Amino acid sequence: MSHFSTEPRHARRDRGARVGRGALQAVAAVCIVGQGLVLAGAGWAAANPRQVDDQLTVWSYEPEPTIVRYADQAGLSEHGRFLFYASVPEVLPPERFDLFCSFEETGLGVLGCYTLADGRIFLYDVTNDDLDGYEVVVAAHEMLHAAWDRLSAEEQDALAVLLEADFAALGPEHELVERIAEYEALDPTSRIPELYAILGTEIPTLAAELEQHYARYFDDRSLTTDLYARVAAVFDSLEERLQQLSDELDARFAALEADQAEYADAAAALEADITAFNERASRPGGYTSQSAFEADRQALLDRQAALEIERESLNAAVDDYNALLEELEELNAEAAELNRAINVDAEPLPPSQGSDDDLAD
Repeated sequence: MSHFSTEPRHARRDRGARVGRGALQAVAAVCIVGQGLVLAGAGWAAANPRQVDDQLTVWSYEPEPTIVRYADQAGLSEHGRFLFYASVPEVLPPERFDLFCSFEETGLGVLGCYTLADGRIFLYDVTNDDLDGYEVVVAAHEMLHAAWDRLSAEEQDALAVLLEADFAALGPEHELVERIAEYEALDPTSRIPELYAILGTEIPTLAAELEQHYARYFDDRSLTTDLYARVAAVFDSLEERLQQLSDELDARFAALEADQAEYADAAAALEADITAFNERASRPGGYTSQSAFEADRQALLDRQAALEIERESLNAAVDDYNALLEELEELNAEAAELNRAINVDAEPLPPSQGSDDDLAD
């Protein structure tokens, strides 16, 4: 990819004007050569209108400090920064972002887009401190879409082979497999362009030929991939905690159900035995000795005491379960907040198979 130099062409003419007549012939020769260069440049410009438009855009574009920071933190090269600025990137609040990058799909969020129609980059304003750096990754991702848009069909075809090879090397269990499938389900033509942008910003080590290609756009690609890893770790840690807690709640709920059923059976049996005892005791001659009466009565009292201990233990287990349930709800709220921060409208993880209403005291 070529871009124009901004070196002024009149520098030598100024120097020649300050010397004597003997230098004028040399100045004239320089001017003739210079005119030839201008004519050649005009021909090149006619054959490469996209590069001309990019250069004119960059010359007239004044990036805001946030945009400059993104380019710095992403480790973009001069050419990567050029393509980023040529796309006139803009960070937008949610209410404006949806006007340019609208997307309606539950569970999927859009944090940036590159518009093919006018070659613009729009970025969602992520304000959550825990996700600091995510916008930088998205900015680099969209810059690579701008880069892909400027590659020839031959370059794209050659890169597709390399991208598929590195993608396959990640293995079938890699989370990117599902993400790419989601992209393809929405737009079958998006597979390779998304692989190009995702591998370049999220996968730290790639085949040498791909690394060499991405070096056009990054002076230090690891700055971007490290930021992605840091942000991904926030979600991975939260997801792991949610899953562990949900699994524990499921196990405890199953145990509580079994314990409650066992308690209910024991209580029903005790109640039946107490009823039978009372009926026997109330009948004349039901008990022929005081010792037999006292023994049966004491046995029932012992069972009743043991059942009360079991009830208290069961209630304590219910309290512990409900405390964990509250913890899960707090984590779900935290997850919902993170999802909102990255423009995702997702359903929270269900608390468990049951709720505290299902567990009687």
